[in-house]
Amino acid sequence: MKLLEKILVATDFTSGANDALQMAVFVAKHFRSEIILLHVVPGISNRYSSAEGMIRTDVEEVLQDTVNRIREEGIKVVQTIVDFGIPFDQIIHHADQQNVNVVIMAANDGTNGGQRGLGTTAAEVRRRASKPVCIVKPGFAPPIRNILCPVDFSDASGRALRNAIHLARHLQAELTMLTVAPCLDESEKMRDAVAEAKQRGVEEEPVMLDHFVQDFDLHGVQSKKMVRQGKHKPHEEILQVIAEMQSDLLVMGSSSRNWLARMLMGGVARKVAQEIPCSIVTVRSEHAVRVRLDDGDADVEEHFKQGHELLALGFPVEAERQFRHCIAKDNMHIPALEGLAAVCERLGRLEEAKKYEKRAEQAAQTLYHRQIQADIRGQHPLFRPLFGIKDDNP
Repeated sequence: MKLLEKILVATDFTSGANDALQMAVFVAKHFRSEIILLHVVPGISNRYSSAEGMIRTDVEEVLQDTVNRIREEGIKVVQTIVDFGIPFDQIIHHADQQNVNVVIMAANDGTNGGQRGLGTTAAEVRRRASKPVCIVKPGFAPPIRNILCPVDFSDASGRALRNAIHLARHLQAELTMLTVAPCLDESEKMRDAVAEAKQRGVEEEPVMLDHFVQDFDLHGVQSKKMVRQGKHKPHEEILQVIAEMQSDLLVMGSSSRNWLARMLMGGVARKVAQEIPCSIVTVRSEHAVRVRLDDGDADVEEHFKQGHELLALGFPVEAERQFRHCIAKDNMHIPALEGLAAVCERLGRLEEAKKYEKRAEQAAQTLYHRQIQADIRGQHPLFRPLFGIKDDNP
């Protein structure tokens, strides 16, 4: 089961692009991902169309050298793509066409002129792409030891946090969940958290962060929560935390469900990204780490196997669906009942977890008594001829 199946690496053969490639190889090793290499030749007019074939051949030769280096690392390269046009347009187009999990590209390292920073192409891809985008800071080299994920309790930051958790788990990195006060949220759940904080006479943001995080599966992840009281603007606070913690990777959401959160979160993500304080992953409408299952012909044991694996990988909701498939086909499937108990416990549904534990115990007792009865009937001299069972020792 691949959780991060395809990585699109956009390369322009600069030193920064090599840094992006190192990041892609590092991630691919941990997630057993496939890499697609893309180079876009900036714009070509009809006047020079006769040279297109020659340019394509030259670029493909250079890409093949890169492919050989990647394969030496044990990574599968699906294909190389050479295209012509506006780089950010083509990168977004091929990311969608190939249905990749994430686009990895470099920030501007100053090699081709201009100042070091986000760069026009990276900025436009980050702003426009529906796919998650990882922009690698010039000079960065793996591993990733610590990840920072700022949250404002919006849906966008929730998507970012879910991906940050999976990245931290697989890359064995420490995850810091940061909120900068004051955070505005209109959801009923957050209003309850605010009311609880006022009742307890404590600051609102720590309670809101606790409520927000409790819906996420943090098992197997070394994590901590941090609240900054907003002495500076939100993006300045985030930049300061990155500098203090020497974060290797920042994971942020880049859109949200209401205009105010979208204005705040979107603006903060843009301002932080412009500084390139570390490598950055922005998550918009799609997840980088996602599950693809084909349940069409799966039998009970296959559903259970997938559920067990999904639970271990930190997908309790998806695991629950697999265990329920088992129960639908066999309501006495003890491992699936125990799996549902584990899912409910992981999701904080403790009363429901106890019910499934009790059902599993009752199923075990029922099956045990049935087996005893079958053994007795098999051995009893009156039952054996009645059911056509022949005596092995005449």
